[in-house]
Amino acid sequence: MTDRKRLKDSSGRLRKLLDEQSCVIMPGCYDAMSARLSELAGFEAGMIGGYSVETALLGCPDLGIMTLTELTDHANRIAAAVDIPLICDVDTGFGGIHNIARTVRELERAGIAGMHIEDQVIPKRCPALDGRQVIPIDDAVVRIQAAIEARSDNFVVIARCDADAVSYAELVKRCRRYLEAGADLVLPMLINFEGRLVATMSPHEQMELYGRLVKDIDGPVMGLMIPEGYTTADVVALGYKVLGRPALLLEAAANALRDCLEEARDNGTAARYFERNPRRLTAGRPLMEVMRLEDYLGFEDRLKTPLPPRPYRR
Repeated sequence: MTDRKRLKDSSGRLRKLLDEQSCVIMPGCYDAMSARLSELAGFEAGMIGGYSVETALLGCPDLGIMTLTELTDHANRIAAAVDIPLICDVDTGFGGIHNIARTVRELERAGIAGMHIEDQVIPKRCPALDGRQVIPIDDAVVRIQAAIEARSDNFVVIARCDADAVSYAELVKRCRRYLEAGADLVLPMLINFEGRLVATMSPHEQMELYGRLVKDIDGPVMGLMIPEGYTTADVVALGYKVLGRPALLLEAAANALRDCLEEARDNGTAARYFERNPRRLTAGRPLMEVMRLEDYLGFEDRLKTPLPPRPYRR
């Protein structure tokens, strides 16, 4: 079982990774199992995305519906399942400066190493939808300062910027300002560029644009996208400090579940699904072993030996 003392220093371990590695790769962990599998796959950090939590935990679209309590309860369970540091998406921080400060403290208590907070209005909008709006830059800086003031020690504060909805120049300007305000990294969203959807550009154009963005910001940048035909290493080479894949595991799981369910519905058995996708893990002991079964059994074995009596003290 995970050592709670190690959880308390998760932010220190994340900062160590940021100091020692050119880029930290973070798969999106939507629950404890996906986080544990990420850890076993060799990833040294992970991220808990708002989109993934609202989808997997609440069955809702990413519209800022989850509450702080729902997020921190879920994040606590995920963090307790692994030894790798995790960052958490807190959308706009759940309210004003006092809410933001409380969000930081609750995440620290949950064993989370850092968070990213965005400059959208409340309620926020998922970048996949139209209608994103940002608050004034000075108000956004206050959000960042509230998070920094509330944190203890090494907790990592990442400032997400959605000002691409305004202009590329505004996006770069805000990211620089957020770094000046004390953010450890910035997370610039780049859905729109000069009236074009970035997703409609060629992969080569996208890569050139991402590289330009990192250079223009001239500071530690977190990215989320890998253009088709390119790899993590290609994006890392552009100069990103953190590369997150927030919906990668959720998308993989959703497609696998849908395919398996449709096979079972249409044929009365999922045998053909598993013929196409051979089992690497099976329910029963193999999957429980991934969830640290031996640690739990060892705990049982230790308690089979009676503990020495303690002297009674008045």
